[in-house]
Amino acid sequence: MYIAIGTRPDITFAVQQLCKFLDNYGDAHWEAAKRVVHYLKGSRELKLVLSGPHPTRLVSYTDSDFANCIDTRRSVGGYCFNLGSGSISWCTRQQKTVSLSTSEAKFIAACEATQEGVWLRALLLGLDFKQEGPTHLNCDNSGSIVLSEDPSFHARVKHIDIKYHYIHEHVHKKQMRLHYV
Repeated sequence: MYIAIGTRPDITFAVQQLCKFLDNYGDAHWEAAKRVVHYLKGSRELKLVLSGPHPTRLVSYTDSDFANCIDTRRSVGGYCFNLGSGSISWCTRQQKTVSLSTSEAKFIAACEATQEGVWLRALLLGLDFKQEGPTHLNCDNSGSIVLSEDPSFHARVKHIDIKYHYIHEHVHKKQMRLHYV
C-alpha cells in the first residue's frame, strides 16, 4: 500500500483489489500478490518524471468499469492528474452506489475527478501557479461528456443522484472541460 500511494500509481488497482481480502485470503490472492511483487521487481527503473517538454498544464484522465465487482455489482472508477508530464494526483476506488448504465458509472468517476480538479486548481492558485483556461478532463464516454454540458439531457438520467451533477457547475464556470479520448 505504501509503494502504491507514494511512488507507483500503476499498481494501485491491484493493491486495492488485494486489500479486500486481507482478513480472508486464499491461494489465488497470495499468487496475485506475488505477481505484483514480481512486476515491481521487473519495473524498478520506472519512475515519475516532473519535468520535460510538455507544458505545465493540469490535465486529467478518468475512467470506470461497469458493475465489474462480482460481489457487490459496483463499478470501480478512477482518475489521474498530470502537471506537465508527471502524475501528481491519482485515485482508484469502488463507487459508493450501484450504477445502472455505463454512462452513469463513467459520469460518477468524472464527477469525482472534477472535485479533485477543483481542489488542485485552488492549490496551484495558492502556489501562484494559476491555470489558464479550463482543466481538460479526458474521458472515453460520449454520453458522460454530453451530460456534463447539456442540462436539457437530464430528463433521461433522473436516476443519477443530484450530487453527481456537480460537474455542470464547473463546466459552466469554464474551470473543467471534458474531452473524448
